[in-house]
Amino acid sequence: MKESTRLYQAFYQSEDRFLLHKDENGCEQDVVFTYIQASLNLASWYRDSSQFINPLLEELFLRRVYYNLLNAIDDMTNSQVLRQICLDQIHGPLIALKRHYSHSSAGYARFLALQQDLRNIQYTNNR
Repeated sequence: MKESTRLYQAFYQSEDRFLLHKDENGCEQDVVFTYIQASLNLASWYRDSSQFINPLLEELFLRRVYYNLLNAIDDMTNSQVLRQICLDQIHGPLIALKRHYSHSSAGYARFLALQQDLRNIQYTNNR
């Protein structure tokens, strides 16, 4: 099996588990960590230093995990444990996006917008 096939398979399986996590009592940490790690692995497949350079796909997978984590944090139907774990672990995708956007000034503006989205979520949850 090709390496990219394994990466995609791991990503989609972990994403499905993350998005359908309703019965994961006690396994929330594993679900979130596995999803983030699979996303970072797949995005790194398309990084500048790889032979399969594709900045759009790299950004797609990084933003996808980032916004899925933000949505999980903001979703009041999720358990407080899951929401807190997502909040604690969101720095991984955010740092990867910062690295991705560091190549241009327009990228820095995109990164600042991502940070603002996170601040807005934190603000609404701390009221």
